[in-house]
Amino acid sequence: MSLLNYQHLQQQIKDKLFEIAFKIKCFNKLGDNDISRYAESYFRFLFNIIYKGNGWHFEKAIKINQDTYDLHDKNAKICVQITSNIRNDKKSSTIQAFERNGHTNEFSTLIILFVSENKPKQDVKNSIQTYRDYNIVEFCSLIEAQCKQKELLEIRNILFEKIDLAVAGKSTKKTTGNPKVSAREFLRRKKIETDLKKELLIPEYWTRFDHELLNKEPFRKFKDSRFILRAIDDEAYPNGGDNAKWSRTFMYDFYDKGILIDLSACVHYFAAINEQSNEWYSLEYEERDSRLPEGYIKKQFLILAKLPYRSIVYFQDGDEYYNDYHLFCRYEGIKDSPFEEIAYKYENRFGHYYDELDLTKRISLKN
Repeated sequence: MSLLNYQHLQQQIKDKLFEIAFKIKCFNKLGDNDISRYAESYFRFLFNIIYKGNGWHFEKAIKINQDTYDLHDKNAKICVQITSNIRNDKKSSTIQAFERNGHTNEFSTLIILFVSENKPKQDVKNSIQTYRDYNIVEFCSLIEAQCKQKELLEIRNILFEKIDLAVAGKSTKKTTGNPKVSAREFLRRKKIETDLKKELLIPEYWTRFDHELLNKEPFRKFKDSRFILRAIDDEAYPNGGDNAKWSRTFMYDFYDKGILIDLSACVHYFAAINEQSNEWYSLEYEERDSRLPEGYIKKQFLILAKLPYRSIVYFQDGDEYYNDYHLFCRYEGIKDSPFEEIAYKYENRFGHYYDELDLTKRISLKN
């Protein structure tokens, strides 16, 4: 990799981390402090890459959103808290709680990452063997100091969440035939639909939002579009790992057979589409502001998964780990998921995501 490309890679990472910090700041101003917790998954992977050479491996804390730490490596005796709260009392209360709860006996190092361009300046006396804190600018410098090309590429791929689109020419639908549905099963699905709409939707939401806005952003009708998707046979929750069959994701809208799930939430994806042939290819980050081939236009697209009522077994409003709604499902759909179909819908000139990308016309090379 040339020096110019290496610097460009570092700049990509900085830009994305600054973007995440800015978005969290905006959400917090709107009273939504839960977005910081959503970002923990990103930063857990980043910390594991940064300190892979040290042999450190961080896992999520069992009790989510506690006052002392969010990630930990018990073998290395290190823990990390991730927060966007930059008040001095947040720093001091975290350290005091860390000492008061006896964590100094379990961990020798406490790291606080303030996901902001600033951080508390006040020094806090403590009995912790090693204490470090970073703001987002210092965190970027840490990445530059610790990571080589391979690690930087891993970090970029995580930050931009490269989703493996279906292979061109193959359908994402699962062929299941047309099995008969019993009257009991039909009534169960209708009850799930009724109960979910009553529980998840804002009462009389159509009186609170402009009709045109709801057409463009249908997720606004939900009380909270974030939720936990869980398999009924998952045994890993609330921990992660290769065998975990649960995830935190976002609802986009209802459709005739179930709920549309936005797999591209918090990430922007763009495609270059040929206006004549409808052939298209996804744009890499560095290509988004580049000039497109003649006849192509740039469009943002969403990756929407169809979660049918038949897959949903049960739902509940939060637990001791996450306050979000939990949907318990059968993972009997495409690619061992609860989904019956994946759709890639792009934005039209009115800002609506009605038109769908044809996967049979996806190309891998620009013509």
